[in-house]
Amino acid sequence: MRSIPVVACLLVSSVVASCSSIKTTAPEVNPTDMPKGPGLFSGESGNILSAFKKNAQGAETGGNIGVNIFLWRASLENLSFMPIKTADSNGGVIATDWYTSPDKPHEKVRANVLILGKKLQASALQVTLFKQIQDAKGNWADAPTNAATARALEDTILTKARALRVQSLATE
Repeated sequence: MRSIPVVACLLVSSVVASCSSIKTTAPEVNPTDMPKGPGLFSGESGNILSAFKKNAQGAETGGNIGVNIFLWRASLENLSFMPIKTADSNGGVIATDWYTSPDKPHEKVRANVLILGKKLQASALQVTLFKQIQDAKGNWADAPTNAATARALEDTILTKARALRVQSLATE
């Protein structure tokens, strides 16, 4: 009975030893060979705002952005105090992670912003806010949000977007 574990051990070790001579054909990846071009992780700058570079005439090109550039920039600027979890300029989605204000340590909020087109108009912007409150035991529970707060954030983003648009016209 003792010989079975010994035989099994020898069999496994011989299989492992024979596998060590197998060569893989997977190519090695060099980080400097990353594709170049506009984009967040394309190897150009690693900066999400690099999509808003100015062209030779000084006008904002927007790169390959799929939504209104001014709504996009205004949304990012207005949410800059919150940690950004996802930002997809082609899909027009910005999702923040939970943010806790130092003034209210038992309350946290997060935001989702959807930009629904290339036109600078109110119907192209949708803001959804989420809120959680911590109970005495330290557990977080969903809490209702004030719809007026989401509308106020939308208004702030729209105002900033319009100001950015006016600013870009003045510099042309």
